[in-house]
Amino acid sequence: MKVVILAGGFGTRISEESHL
Repeated sequence: MKVVILAGGFGTRISEESHL
């Protein structure tokens, strides 16, 4: 999921919360 991290910090945060 490197694309999400590259997209920005907001996307990464949402992805992390969704995974939890």
